[in-house]
Formats: sequence, C-alpha cells, structure tokens
Amino acid sequence: MKQLSNALGLLLLSTLLAVAPLAQAEDYLVEVVFFGQPSAPLVQGTPPDLDWDANAIDLASTARPDVRSIDKTRYRLDEQARKLEQSGYQIYLHQAWTQPLDNDLVVALHRGQADNGIYPVQGLVRLSQDNLTELQVAFWRNRPTAELGLQAATSVISEQLHQTRALRVNEVHYLDHQSLGMLVTISR
Repeated sequence: MKQLSNALGLLLLSTLLAVAPLAQAEDYLVEVVFFGQPSAPLVQGTPPDLDWDANAIDLASTARPDVRSIDKTRYRLDEQARKLEQSGYQIYLHQAWTQPLDNDLVVALHRGQADNGIYPVQGLVRLSQDNLTELQVAFWRNRPTAELGLQAATSVISEQLHQTRALRVNEVHYLDHQSLGMLVTISR
C-alpha cells in the first residue's frame, strides 16, 4: 500500500511539474524602446484623447498579477537602446513587462508628469493573435508649444506613432514614423 501511495505521489508531482511550464508559456515578455529620430523635422500628429487609456491596464499601477513590469536587469534591448543614444537618438521610454496573450488586453504606458491628463510620453500596446501574433501600438510624444517656441491654437504639440504589425516571437522589430521610432520584441 505504501508503494502505491508513493507511486501516486510521484505521479502527481511529475504531472504538476509538467503542467507548470505550460502555464508559464502562456505569458509573453514584451519590451518596447520608443525614441526620437535625430534631425527629423517635427511631424505634428493627432493629440491623444483625454481618456486615451480608458480601456487599458495602466502598467504603472495595475494590481493584475498576470500583467507586471519586469526588473530592468532582465531587459533585452539595452544594447540596442545604448547604440541609438550613442548615435544621437533620444530615448523617450524603455519598458518591459509580462502579460498573457489576450486579444482584449491593452497595456498603457507613460512617462513624466501629466498636464491635464496628457503625459509627455504615453502609449498603448495590444498583443493579439488570430493566425499570427500581432502588435498594435499608439504612442505619443507631447510637448508644450511654448517649449517649441511655436504659436498654436493648442497648448500641446503631439507627434504620434500608430502601427499594427505581425510579429515573430523572439525577434526585434523596428517601427518607424518620420520623427519617431520604436524597437519591439516579444518572447515567451
């Protein structure tokens, strides 16, 4: 009887160990580097709505255990970000997090102090999957018109990068929009 109990215990333990990697394999590690292109002219875009993150999970304040920032020591795009800076590019945001692949999940990122709900840098990231893993991003760089020395009807000038792209897992992807660019990698 004791041998049967030990055998069942070992079977249960091996089953749990086999299932644990499958549960973790559902999580994706997403990393983005959002940057400005040197010497590129300012390309004014549509500013974000004041409720730009209404249907998103704010990465900075989420309590969801399946969406969480990762430690900077685990970033994979550090070397690429360093090379961009050395070439004169300005890094506006470099962040990484884990999340499940959920077609309805949108992650909101931002940097700096909000002024009337608008951050200097803010963005939305959505991963989805039908046949391919697809990434949809909408990122803004918002600057006060006074900082730019411009006379404008609005107090903020926004540059926007908005793209949808099919991605391969474990590859670095480059998104480009005139004055802005982004490096993205997703991995399991």
